[in-house]
Amino acid sequence: MITFLNIFIKYLLCITVIPLFFLKNTAYTKYIRDTEIENTLYAWTKPILKIAGLEENNLKIHIIADNRINAFVTNGQNMFLNTGLIIKAGSASGLIGVIAHEIGHIKAGHIIKMKQAARKLQDNQFITSLLGMGLLVATSANDNFKDDRMEIARTALSIGPSIATKSFFSFSRSNEYVADTLAIDFLKGVKRDPKSLSIILEKLYGQELLLLERQDPFLRTHPLSKARMDLIKQKASSSNNYNESKFDKVSYARIKAKLEGFLESPGKTLLNNKDNSISSRYARAIAYFRVPLYKKSIKEINSLLKDYPNDPFFIELKAQILSENGKIKEAIKHYKESLKIIPNSTLIMLPLSGLLLEDSKNLKYIKEANNYLNLIVKKEPENIFAWHLKGISHSRLGEPVSANLSAAEEFLRRRDFKNAKFFAEKVISATKKFSSENLRASDILNLINEI
Repeated sequence: MITFLNIFIKYLLCITVIPLFFLKNTAYTKYIRDTEIENTLYAWTKPILKIAGLEENNLKIHIIADNRINAFVTNGQNMFLNTGLIIKAGSASGLIGVIAHEIGHIKAGHIIKMKQAARKLQDNQFITSLLGMGLLVATSANDNFKDDRMEIARTALSIGPSIATKSFFSFSRSNEYVADTLAIDFLKGVKRDPKSLSIILEKLYGQELLLLERQDPFLRTHPLSKARMDLIKQKASSSNNYNESKFDKVSYARIKAKLEGFLESPGKTLLNNKDNSISSRYARAIAYFRVPLYKKSIKEINSLLKDYPNDPFFIELKAQILSENGKIKEAIKHYKESLKIIPNSTLIMLPLSGLLLEDSKNLKYIKEANNYLNLIVKKEPENIFAWHLKGISHSRLGEPVSANLSAAEEFLRRRDFKNAKFFAEKVISATKKFSSENLRASDILNLINEI
């Protein structure tokens, strides 16, 4: 199930991601969470991380609902991919090439080096605005991000328009060459076509002559040149011919169809998906669901389930359609069926928990939801909505201390420190010193005082 997360300046209304702000014309950024898309991206990414000698469990992939082509990494091994990049890549290879390039930046430690370069350039003490650079600013309560792109962008905004700017772009271009070289090695190591690095570059090459505001952000944050594409082709020329696997082709077609189904207008989706392929049928089911045409969406998804009865993502989509059309018990049944096939999916547990809590008097359902929510916050401790539902479940179970502690955790992550402090103090006053609840509430108060 695709979940959209609106990130606002004052409150962190998200599940596991940070608020991301552009330097121009932005109030919030919308993120997407989806089990199938995330599973597919991690399946492609983990072998590259292993070859790169990086810990695969440390990388977090965040999907931004933005039609422009862009990708970047921040400190703490966080990778951000625009939906525009995923859709316009045109193939699994095109997308994997960009992922390998971004992993090259992580391996080479370029975020730290960019921060150092920005500090050095700041010594020039020129005053200007470099909004045209298209730098992205990330900020949140998470200290891993505070000193990262925010610091680079702030420093860049104080750099002079001529020598310092050219020096910064020169440094950035050199980083791109290093990341390309590393990516070629990584792709060869996982037996993928290193020429895939050029797919996105070739799509964007013609934009170099466009005005900055008409360019995709990837072009500004990843400076292009004919020489760079030639270098990639030269280094990759001796490699063998690689063909995409059936898994790659089908998986890419599915996530592309899913994104287009949820992000494009239903009319456009239906117009562009008239054949009988899995991806087209998938897209049509989503489009009918969004119109909304309940009977047609159910007919389309049932047709897919007839051919692929054990596909957890088709079952999950049917659960979502049923849920949003008021058929709660049927939706619960299908979410559970999907969860049996992929039992560790927090993104299936979360809507399932919400449905189980719909019946405020069903103690069995409430306990079941609470069990799921305990698993979710353990696996995703920054999951705000999970903390919110967890508080509700504890309240209905007659557990006020746990309910108040969950509320404190939720408001802490929303950066609503007044309410976080209020609920943490309620926990402290109701528990014995050195109990687990008392210690965690004290930790929350300490964190608030340090901010």
